[in-house]
Amino acid sequence: MMNQAYKGSILFQPVTVGSLSLRNRVVMAPMTRGFSPDGVPGDDVAAYYGRRAAHGVGLIITEGTLIRHPAASCSPDWPLFYGEKSLKGWRKTVQAVHRAGGKIMPQLWHVGMSRKKGDPSNPHPEADPVGPSGIDEKTLQPSVRPMSHEEIEQIVGAFAEAAGAAKRLGFDGIEIHGAHGYLIDEFLWDQTNRRTDEYGGTLQKRTRFAVEVVNACRKAVGPDFPISFRFSQWKENHYDAKLAQTPEELQTLLIPLAEAGVDIFHAST
Repeated sequence: MMNQAYKGSILFQPVTVGSLSLRNRVVMAPMTRGFSPDGVPGDDVAAYYGRRAAHGVGLIITEGTLIRHPAASCSPDWPLFYGEKSLKGWRKTVQAVHRAGGKIMPQLWHVGMSRKKGDPSNPHPEADPVGPSGIDEKTLQPSVRPMSHEEIEQIVGAFAEAAGAAKRLGFDGIEIHGAHGYLIDEFLWDQTNRRTDEYGGTLQKRTRFAVEVVNACRKAVGPDFPISFRFSQWKENHYDAKLAQTPEELQTLLIPLAEAGVDIFHAST
């Protein structure tokens, strides 16, 4: 049983962030599970998140959910955030969490260059991995061709589509996955973004793709729907990596995202 003095701490007091009101300050971070066969979250997924809300978690951020793009995923068991069957499953999950008194956001995700080229276990194995300049995050060597402007526009639109779906399903906000060496983070990091156009070069230019994603999501959900953005200095295979070397550089990175519509920054350590 929880110590009564601890139970009275600020951690368990309500908090409001913009239009998001939470019963306490306990937030469940996203954790990849891989229990959604063919990308469809079933009743067991709804029960999993519902149990956590029932035991007092104020806000749940789901495991990464894949946007509508052939190269977005590395596993057939990771949940999709498009298609009638998958969205129906997510609607049940939202309802389960709300019945238990919690709030919930989906984390919207594209894996970028973390996907292995030609892997038959991938959904859409014919689709090549995509990245800002085709630099593999693990080896830091060229792997596939850089993304075209048309591909960038397509993926930005897919994030916006998912954001709009989240609002329609009754979610309490969205989180955009911009961390851990996945697609958005690959644009942010100078080691994987070697572009020489408007999407590469200075740190401010490297934020352009992320800003466009946030802008598109904000347009899709309106002014009052909460948007969280997860970022990290480290990458999955490079724990000493840094997007920003100084507080001033971190400001250069984060301010454009806040101006584009981010309400909450989720810093991954």
